[in-house]
Amino acid sequence: MPTNAKKDPAAGVVTRPARVAGMLLGRAVRGLGPIVISLLIGAVALIASGKNPLSVYWLFIQEALGTPTNLAGTLAAATPLLLTGLGSAICFRAGFFNVGLEGSLYTGALGTAWVAFIGHSLPGPFLIMLSLLGGLTGGLVWMVVPALLRVFLGIDEVVTTLMLNYVAIGLTSYLVLYHFLYGTTGNAQSPPIAEQAHLAPLVPGTTLTIGFVVAIVAVLVYGWLLRSTRFGFRVRTVGDSPRFARAIGISIERTAMITMLLGGATAGLAGGLIVLGVTGNFTVGFSTAPGFGYTGIAVAVLARNSWFGIILGSLFFGALSSGGALVQLFGNVPIALTQILQGSLMIFAGIKVVGMTLRRRRERGLPAVAVPGSDSTPATDSRELI
Repeated sequence: MPTNAKKDPAAGVVTRPARVAGMLLGRAVRGLGPIVISLLIGAVALIASGKNPLSVYWLFIQEALGTPTNLAGTLAAATPLLLTGLGSAICFRAGFFNVGLEGSLYTGALGTAWVAFIGHSLPGPFLIMLSLLGGLTGGLVWMVVPALLRVFLGIDEVVTTLMLNYVAIGLTSYLVLYHFLYGTTGNAQSPPIAEQAHLAPLVPGTTLTIGFVVAIVAVLVYGWLLRSTRFGFRVRTVGDSPRFARAIGISIERTAMITMLLGGATAGLAGGLIVLGVTGNFTVGFSTAPGFGYTGIAVAVLARNSWFGIILGSLFFGALSSGGALVQLFGNVPIALTQILQGSLMIFAGIKVVGMTLRRRRERGLPAVAVPGSDSTPATDSRELI
């Protein structure tokens, strides 16, 4: 008899499909819990201001998804979050808390804007690919220093990547204001990119471009890599059990370096797509609060690092972003409601990150900063997923 034959449920044995269904249901409940609580918090705020939460939330759904144009706006808003969420997830899955994707987003955007400006004589498709490569490279290079500090000196990547976010924002702003400033009134910005470097909208009158397709494909590739390749096995093993990974010959340091650089590259690509598809230049402060990089952290944590969860989380945050502006305009609902919902989810994400870190360190008696080459390399509790 085949070993994988189904058992009789009446005999008290749960079949494999039932176990899988139960596992997926449990993950869905855990993932949706923070969203439901955030909606309840928003409902309390709406009731306190004299508004009907159900009608306001229904208006949100209509403005985010009700028409093809509104749906396109939601997908466009979700595009950078797909990539920053992916960049965060791949690091978290390997057990490393890379929170520096906001900095890579900025350096990648500036790299893309610079290439797309100086390459005005190049044909459109080639210039677009070259510009996105510049953005990807800019995001990756910015992550080299914290990755090296983590690998060779054991310096906590949370501290270095977080601090370097502010350095990246300040550095790119300085370069634009004092070296690449375009002579216009209004926002401080770099010169406009070449006309042929613009990404054409998929839906007229919106900023939805092929960048959304690129981001979706990248997330799907991430899911395939983790499940079906040797690289994915190494990432999952390091994330689940660093000691076991080292015992079977997997280099934790190499895994840390690769995943952190990949995270920076995806964030840089996100910044490049914003430049080519939305702003048409590098605009100082383009990543509005709480920032695409920071929101990507919330997407990855709430998604439990799964490719499907990343897509759903990005769409949810995208709907909040695109629908919130329209609700404020047509429904007389303050934009603060959107900020309350986003802020509540960010708090839950922060609690999850801290909880996973403390739990793993408590289980293994880990120090605050790991010693390079030791078996006590910090790692997140990332066993749930993919």
